[in-house]
Amino acid sequence: MVVAVAFVLLLFLESARRQRKEALALQYQYALFAIRDDLREQAMGDPRVAMNWVFQYLDSTIAKSISLLPALSIWQIFGLFMTHRNDASVEKLRVRLEHEYEKPQNQEFKKVEERLIDTIGEFLIGRHILALVLSVSALVLPFAVVETIQRIRRRSLELVVESPETSTLGDFVRVAA
Repeated sequence: MVVAVAFVLLLFLESARRQRKEALALQYQYALFAIRDDLREQAMGDPRVAMNWVFQYLDSTIAKSISLLPALSIWQIFGLFMTHRNDASVEKLRVRLEHEYEKPQNQEFKKVEERLIDTIGEFLIGRHILALVLSVSALVLPFAVVETIQRIRRRSLELVVESPETSTLGDFVRVAA
């Protein structure tokens, strides 16, 4: 009897966990839609914006992020970081993108990318309590360790919007080998 009650309670807990996970993903998908809508609003104000490859990259990457978000996990991000941390081709793409962001007409696009990265980071923290614990524990660690953790976290999130698995950057930038 006790085993049956415990089993039923576990089923309820698992159901609640799945519903929370789905609701969280939906909440952040809506946030990504809002970012994409703001980006597209810029193009409606000036149709030349839509011809810019940085706009097209961000628009398509946000769309890809929206579709991938429910399956996105901290472990997948860690895998991206480990796979691409020393990848010269991804770094060349990043350098090219940063060069484009320095142009006056692309300043707003850099802000869009920042919002995208921050939103995905917030989603991952909401989805994984472990990430929240690591973030809080960083407050009591030596500054050099905290700085390293923050740099790795930031680069990992950048890889979400730049790596071939989760981004469309490679579709818009061709870098000579």
